[in-house]
Amino acid sequence: MLIGNALLVTTVTLLSSYGGSMAVTQDTPGVILAAAVATVGATLAGSAATEQLFPTTIVLLIGCTLMMGLICLLLGLFKLGALVRYLPFPVMGGFLAGTGWLLAVGGISVAANAGFDAALWQPERLARWLPALLLGALMLFVVRRSGRPTVLALMFGLGFVVFYAVMALLGKPPAALSAEGWLLGPFPSDIGWHLPLDAQTFANVDIAALRSAIPVAAPAILISVVALLLNTSSLELLTRQDIRLNQELKATGIANLLSGLAGGLIGYHAMSASALGHALAKGRRLPGLLVALMILLTVVAGAELLSFIPRLLLGALLLYIGLALLYEWVVEARTSFPTPDYVVILIIFGVIASSDFLWGIGVGSVLAIVLFLVNYSRVDVVRHELTGASARSRVSRDIDQAERLERDGDQLLIFQLQGFIFFGTANMLLERVRDRASRPGPSPLRFIVLDFELVSGVDSTAVLSFAKLLQFTRKSGIELLLSHLSPRAGPGLLRPDTLDHAIELCEQKLLAAHEGAADEPDLAQRWRAIVANPLHIGALLERMQRREVAVGDVLMRQGGEPEELFIVESGRFTAQLERPGQTALRLQTMQGAQIVGELGFFLGTQRNATVRADEPGVVYSLTRAQWLDLTRLQPQVAQTLDRLVIHLLSQRVTHLTRVVQSLQ
Repeated sequence: MLIGNALLVTTVTLLSSYGGSMAVTQDTPGVILAAAVATVGATLAGSAATEQLFPTTIVLLIGCTLMMGLICLLLGLFKLGALVRYLPFPVMGGFLAGTGWLLAVGGISVAANAGFDAALWQPERLARWLPALLLGALMLFVVRRSGRPTVLALMFGLGFVVFYAVMALLGKPPAALSAEGWLLGPFPSDIGWHLPLDAQTFANVDIAALRSAIPVAAPAILISVVALLLNTSSLELLTRQDIRLNQELKATGIANLLSGLAGGLIGYHAMSASALGHALAKGRRLPGLLVALMILLTVVAGAELLSFIPRLLLGALLLYIGLALLYEWVVEARTSFPTPDYVVILIIFGVIASSDFLWGIGVGSVLAIVLFLVNYSRVDVVRHELTGASARSRVSRDIDQAERLERDGDQLLIFQLQGFIFFGTANMLLERVRDRASRPGPSPLRFIVLDFELVSGVDSTAVLSFAKLLQFTRKSGIELLLSHLSPRAGPGLLRPDTLDHAIELCEQKLLAAHEGAADEPDLAQRWRAIVANPLHIGALLERMQRREVAVGDVLMRQGGEPEELFIVESGRFTAQLERPGQTALRLQTMQGAQIVGELGFFLGTQRNATVRADEPGVVYSLTRAQWLDLTRLQPQVAQTLDRLVIHLLSQRVTHLTRVVQSLQ
C-alpha cells in the first residue's frame, strides 16, 4: 500500500493541471472498504477455507482501486468533470468548513497521541495538545499578517529546534520521548514488498465471498469520484486558480491504475496535503515529489527519519490548516454570503463535525435544493406583460385599422414567459392572470396569449395550473391562446405556432367586430388623413403601372436590384427572409394601402427579403426612370409619394418605440 501511495502521489503531482495538487490514499472509501472486507470475513467465517480470506480481500481492494482508476479516466476522456460545477457554492463552503474541523480535530489527536474524547482534558494530555493548538493559531496569525507562506516553513523548523532544546533541558533524550509518545515513532523496520496479484493469489480467491462483498464496496468508488471533484473544486477556491477538472480526472485515473497494480488503495486529491503544498510552494510540484520520496524512503530505509518528528509539530501543522479553513468559511463567510446560504454552510459544518462527510454533503445538498426552489419560485416567470396596443403582429394595416387596434388593444393581454415553469411559478402565473383579468378597464378583456418561446420546460404538476387557467378564461368569456407550445400540452387549447401568429389571430377577431357590408374604400379615402389633395393620389397612380397578381407571384426577390417600388391596392403580401436549410422567417405582411420596397428603392440597396402574394390582389409599380420623370414634371405629385413614405415609416418607428417602452 505504501508503494501504491507513492505512485499515486507522484503521478498526480506530475500530471495535474495544478502543480500543488497532492493525492493520497483516502480514509473515506477506506471505511466502506472495511465494511466490504468484513462481509468477506463473515462469508468465510467457520469454513475450512480460511486461507482464502487474505487473497479474496486483496483482490477486492485492488479491484476497487483499478475500477476507480478506470472510471475516473473515462470521465476525464469524455469531459464530464464539469458536472461538479452544478454543485451549489454553499455546499462546497460547508464541505471546506467541515474539512477544517476534521483537520483541527486530527491535529489535536495527533499531538495528544490519543482519540478526540473527554480524556483530552486530563492534565497530562492537555500539556501535549494545548501547545500544538497555540502554535497552530500563532502560525495562522503570522502567515496571515505577513502574507508570506515561507514563514510557515521557518516556524516549523524553529519549532523543531525549540522542542528538542526544551526537552534536552528537561533531561529527556529521544529514546525517552519516543517511549512516552512525544514522537511519531517507533515504526517497524522489516517492511517489504512483492507483487500482490500473482497466480497463487487468484487461485485462492473465494468467488462467492467476493461476489457478496462487491455491492458493499461499490459505493466507495462513487463517493470517491464525488469527493475527488469536490476536493478539486475546493482547491480552486483555496488557491483562487482555475483547475481543469477533466485533466484531474485523467491524472487520478492513471494514478489509481498504477497504484492498484502495486497493491494500493483508492486515492485522490487530499485537501489537507494540497492546502499545505499550496501554502509552502504556491503551486510548484516539489512538495508532492518530496512526499512520494519520503514514502519510498519509508519502504526502503524504514521509518527511522520520520520517528524523530515531534507529534506536537505535526499536530500544530494540521491545526494551522484546519483553523485557516474554519476562519475563512465560518468567520469570514458570515459577511460574504447571504444569510440563507451562510446557514446552509453552518448546517453542513455541524453535520460533518457531529457525523461524517457523507451525511454533511447529503444534508447540505438537500438544503441547497430547497433553497434553490424557494429562490427560483420568487423569480418572475413573466418576462414581459404587453397589451395589443403596444404589441402588434407583423401585419401592416391601413390607418383606420391601426387606429382601431390602438383603441381596442387593451382587450388583448400578452404574457411572454421565461425559465422553467413548475408548480410554484405556474400557480403565481395563474394568480397574476386572474388579478389582471379582474381589473376594471375601458373595455372587457377578450384574449390572453401565453408565449412559451423562452420557456425551457414545464413540470408535470404545472399542467394542473394551466387547466385551472383554461377553466377560468372559459368562465370569464376570455379566449386563451398558447404559442410555441407542444401539441402534447393538452386538449382544448388554441396553439398558434408563434407569438406573431397568435397576435395576428386576435387582431383579425378584433377588426372583424367592426367590419360591415360597406364597400372597401379606395386608396384616396384610406390616405385622406395624410394627403390633403386626393387628386394627387390619382395622378400618382396614373404614372404607375397597374398589375394584377395571383397567389404565389413574387413582387421582389431577396438579393435583387431595387428597380421598382410598389403600392398595394388590394390583396395580401408577405415579406420573408429566406435562410438556407431553414424555414423562411416572416418579416412583415402587407395589405391594402401599403407601400412595398421603399427602403431599397430610395437607398439603392439590394432587396433584403422576398415578397410573395398570399392571395390575389392589385398593385401599382413605379420604376426608377418613372420616378425621375415624376420629380421633374410633377414635383407636387412626387412630394405626395414622399409624404406617404415618410408617414408610413414614422408609424413603424412610433410603434417600435412604444414596444420598446413596454418591454422596459
